[in-house]
Amino acid sequence: MSEKKAEVPAYIEALKAKIIEVNFLDEEMIMSFEPSSDYCHSNGTIIQGGFITTMLDCSMAFLVMELTEFQKTPMSIDINVNFLSAGCPGRVIAKSKIIKLGKSIGFISAELFQNEKKIATASSSIKLASFPGINFLKDNVGKNAKIVSKF
Repeated sequence: MSEKKAEVPAYIEALKAKIIEVNFLDEEMIMSFEPSSDYCHSNGTIIQGGFITTMLDCSMAFLVMELTEFQKTPMSIDINVNFLSAGCPGRVIAKSKIIKLGKSIGFISAELFQNEKKIATASSSIKLASFPGINFLKDNVGKNAKIVSKF
């Protein structure tokens, strides 16, 4: 039986997600997104909070997947988001980091910036589920990422 190839989820393409850097040494990741006015309210000027949450959650999840060499997928137990300032259509940067990663439970956090201004933060508790082989990141979202190795 052949292994099903993992496809890039539609929201990844729609938000133009890209992994900029994976730092295995510090257990951190930097990603960019470019939400259009289609993901905004107030006449297309302010990014809707659910999409802010998606970008933060995505950056945290992808970090865990990278660090576990795509052997584990994080399943959110909870996610706490703080909206600090309005985000507008255009490029945003998410910086995620591991707080603690155990065998089955982990704690992660992320910050979202636009034009170097912090617009939101998140923290999440996760359950590590086994879904080996889900690695669409390397050849798609992360194909041009800078890798900082632990070796």
